[in-house]
Amino acid sequence: MVTATALTAALLGVAACTAQEADPDRAGSVVVAVDAPFRSLNAATVEGRAPGSVLVRGLVQSGFVALEPDGSVTEDRSFGTVEKVADDPLTVRYTIAPTATWSDGVPVTPADLLLEWAARSGQLDEVVPELGPDGLPADPAALDDVVAFAATSPALAHATALPVVDGATVTVVYDRPVADWRLALDVNLPAHVVGRLALDPTARSATATPSATATPSATASPSATATPSDDGAGEAARWADAVVDAVQQQDREALVPLSRAWRTAAAAGDVAGDPTLTTTTGPYVLDRVGADGVEAVRNEAYRGDRPARYDRVLIRTDLDPLAQLDAVEDERVDVAAPLVTPDVLDAAQDLEDAVSAPGGDAVLQLLVQQGGGGAFDPAAHPEAADPAAAAAALRTAFLAAVPRDDVADAVAEPFGGAAQHPDLVPGSDVVAAEAGPEAPPAPVADAASDAGAAPAGDEAVTVRVLANTDDPLRARAVEALAAAAQGAGFAVVPADVDDPVRALRADAGAWDVALVPVPQADLPVATFASRWRTGGATNVTAHADAALDARLDALEATADPAAARELLTGTSESLLRSGAVLPLVRTPALTVVADRDGEEDDGLPVLEGVGTLAPSRADQTSWWGWARTDG
Repeated sequence: MVTATALTAALLGVAACTAQEADPDRAGSVVVAVDAPFRSLNAATVEGRAPGSVLVRGLVQSGFVALEPDGSVTEDRSFGTVEKVADDPLTVRYTIAPTATWSDGVPVTPADLLLEWAARSGQLDEVVPELGPDGLPADPAALDDVVAFAATSPALAHATALPVVDGATVTVVYDRPVADWRLALDVNLPAHVVGRLALDPTARSATATPSATATPSATASPSATATPSDDGAGEAARWADAVVDAVQQQDREALVPLSRAWRTAAAAGDVAGDPTLTTTTGPYVLDRVGADGVEAVRNEAYRGDRPARYDRVLIRTDLDPLAQLDAVEDERVDVAAPLVTPDVLDAAQDLEDAVSAPGGDAVLQLLVQQGGGGAFDPAAHPEAADPAAAAAALRTAFLAAVPRDDVADAVAEPFGGAAQHPDLVPGSDVVAAEAGPEAPPAPVADAASDAGAAPAGDEAVTVRVLANTDDPLRARAVEALAAAAQGAGFAVVPADVDDPVRALRADAGAWDVALVPVPQADLPVATFASRWRTGGATNVTAHADAALDARLDALEATADPAAARELLTGTSESLLRSGAVLPLVRTPALTVVADRDGEEDDGLPVLEGVGTLAPSRADQTSWWGWARTDG
């Protein structure tokens, strides 16, 4: 029998120059190579929302709902149901299915939802941390002695009342309607694990392996504890009940360590050293976390409708893009999603026994800075009778000069051009790109050209563009933009900044337009509103429009999904017409899958239905459909 260690060594073998004989046990193991490292299992933190973390959670975590690429929401009824039971006030009931089980064999209970409400509603936090440009608390140590989950959700913040627990149901009442109510709350971290880690004095005093004591489910192999003993189940229930008591009684002495443990314990480094921290609800469970990637194995405790298809999935992050393709050719990697460069595309086309699936990912949008004293700031036009109107006319004239087709062709050129791969061109002008490629069309492509005029005079208007030109595809887009703008009376020059990411959020005076990829958001409506509302927390352009604010108010208070999508289209049209933003092109993505036949490639996994991996998605649950069965 091949040991787990030997199998791991075989899976991790770096691709050789010539193909080697495949290990006969490989048929039940799949190797996926990506560029995004796993950082955290906590879906509510910045590290947990990083692409590599989202990818891993999509494999190992189940929940009430999943967010699809087109912005729709699907339910997993074998985990439970989410239903709106009243509109005024908005009341949402969660019913946990009896088949919902943690990987250590402990049932999912209302305690798990109550812990997440405490963390995401912000109702129990004693401080609001100052965030750095990376979205992380600027001084995390300052949060250790206060109640600070530091992860308030803009949707769940409106559920200020303590949820009502009744058996297997949890009822949440909102102070006002919330468009994202279906996505606002879900199971995240296990209350019985967080509770023990936070409230057991022995666990808190441990250092290198804090969960090595007083833990009913701590073993070297998480899946080995699929059925906890009576004592273990009782211990887990006691820690979960301790979390419920702390939240319901607002016990500060317990909430301080609970918030600290919830905020920090699921990071990759801690998970690597403590098997209990890998406790999840999906068809797979993490078995190993390392610098080279993660390994997930079949979750023996899983009782849902979508069990694991394979015994083991290894997600490697230690190979560079070309090495990923070499490993596919060498049959050591089954799926590769490398960073897209011309060299990678050429190499992918040369692979004989592999299928390449190019596609589109995040939408590159051109954001127009309306503050900071730049060209499109009304303050820069004091001589005009109406400075705001003058700045708006200049904005729309500039965007009308942007050759979207040329930019799309420039970005898609390595793929053979946009004509060959129309999925790289946004299929919609809906500015909320996070609604997905199948968002409803907004036929306002020429809205910017309907208003505004080219700048008068002989001297071109200088426009400083902020972009990460280390990315060759974005560099191509900037070149196409500059060439076209020159003929329209604008001189496009690079913004003089050291760090484009920091400058986007913290230095409005350094740029006039920014070329940025907009990913899908886990709360699509709330995120969109924050980005474009006057004074919004993530409004980096200083765009201010009272009429738009009113539309956003209506959008955020629309609990009907179809009505919300219509309002989303209308607000997008408003932004386009005002010259605030212009969607340009989807960033390319590439997934390469080994092409095998079950009879000819005996001993190797045969994969079907693997789609293009789009790293900017907020939820990768459906991408992993090929690694699950239908029960």
